[in-house]
Amino acid sequence: MNTNISEAAIKLLRYRPYSKCELEQKLLNQGYKQAAVNQAIEYAIERGYLNDTALCDMLLTKYAEVNKYSLKEVYIRLKRRGLSTELIREKLADWDEMLEYQAAMNLAAKVLARDSSRDMRKIIRHLSGKGFKATTVTKVLERLRDMSP
Repeated sequence: MNTNISEAAIKLLRYRPYSKCELEQKLLNQGYKQAAVNQAIEYAIERGYLNDTALCDMLLTKYAEVNKYSLKEVYIRLKRRGLSTELIREKLADWDEMLEYQAAMNLAAKVLARDSSRDMRKIIRHLSGKGFKATTVTKVLERLRDMSP
């Protein structure tokens, strides 16, 4: 076991949580060999420093608190962090549609605040471009129509 690379992995994990894939890429980019990187990753996993499930849970909580991402955007962001598709799908099964609706309402309110013309097409384009489902966009438009004077 190469303690040098294990120390490098733990040092990286001290500053921010990495996924297994991210840590592997980071260590390979630093010039370590694949076999040594695999050993260091196993070392970090065994000691609880590296946990993709916990990282996914943490990121989902963060995205829910920020409350401005569609389900599709959350999926893309998690995938970009190197998390497995199976893990992401498993965790997103619990993602509440109400969270997506609230995020869409928040974004629609921002669009309306910037543009007082209340052009619904602009809101549709903005929300669709952010990856919100058509059903969510429809619910938001219905709510905005009910609220309009």
